[in-house]
Amino acid sequence: MLVPQDTLRCCCINHDPLIIVTYGNPMAGPAKLAPLLAGRRVYFLAGAWWSYLDLKLLYQTVQVYKGFQAAHPEHQHVFLTNDPEEGGLLDKVGLPHFYCHHNAFIDENLFKPLPRVEKRLDAVYTARLVRLKRHVLAREIPSWGLLHGLSPNDRRKELSYLRYLRRQMPGMELLNGDPETGEYRLFAPEQMCRAYNMARVGLCLSAVEGGNYAAAEYMLSGLPVVSTRSKGGREAFFDAEISRVVDDDSRAVAEAVAELAARRLPPQFVRLRTLLKLKEMREDFIRLVNAILDKEGRPQDFGERFAKVFVHKLYGYPASPEAFVAGLA
Repeated sequence: MLVPQDTLRCCCINHDPLIIVTYGNPMAGPAKLAPLLAGRRVYFLAGAWWSYLDLKLLYQTVQVYKGFQAAHPEHQHVFLTNDPEEGGLLDKVGLPHFYCHHNAFIDENLFKPLPRVEKRLDAVYTARLVRLKRHVLAREIPSWGLLHGLSPNDRRKELSYLRYLRRQMPGMELLNGDPETGEYRLFAPEQMCRAYNMARVGLCLSAVEGGNYAAAEYMLSGLPVVSTRSKGGREAFFDAEISRVVDDDSRAVAEAVAELAARRLPPQFVRLRTLLKLKEMREDFIRLVNAILDKEGRPQDFGERFAKVFVHKLYGYPASPEAFVAGLA
């Protein structure tokens, strides 16, 4: 059994029984923790950043899950999905699942409208420097800002792609490059929020991915969104008042950005509609946890404790699996 490798991102939300939320590759976190929790009753609520509509991820997850079922029958798994369409696939392959979009766990206090920040850009796009993000679809927007990451393993390739984008799109501005040296800077959420508030509209341009944190971060910051049609679930927070979903065409993207910018939607209006969806999804998650507690003979209202265990995105980065498990004692 080839176990997927990924950074451990997890959070314990209940101690008796143990209920642990993990994110990233859906089986990577449980794979790191399960051997250290052998013999203990554990529920792993496994969220994914990529889509199960990608059959490669689905097949890998099934194979690893079956191996862990055999090795650790005392451990239960629930796979959290970002797209209702994924549920049918998971049913077919026997993976227990629950629809709970990971954007429900963005800390709404980190992303909000900042009235004193000048809106000097037509749009903003948070996107890795990979072609699947289809940055070139923004080429007809007069001015837009790019927020990007840099992978240690693919840094040279990504910087080459960035140089290509800068040649193609003179209207693009790098928002997390140092203003004096141009060097890349990793932004904290507060800096991301300020950058979002410099723009009138947020962009989502890939054809397939996972739930897309940026989509909700834009809207919590008061920005309406222009998206292309996509698979993976990012449209869960969209509605016709605060978003446009357009064809894979740069002119259509630019026209939708111009239309939404011209509407001058009050940022608090966009944020409120987003908060309502976030609240509904969190309530669904609380019902899931309550059902587990009832099943284990520990009935209680998890909703009364949710705020105490909540952290941004519902995960942290423990120093090691051993350190995390030691903290559960």
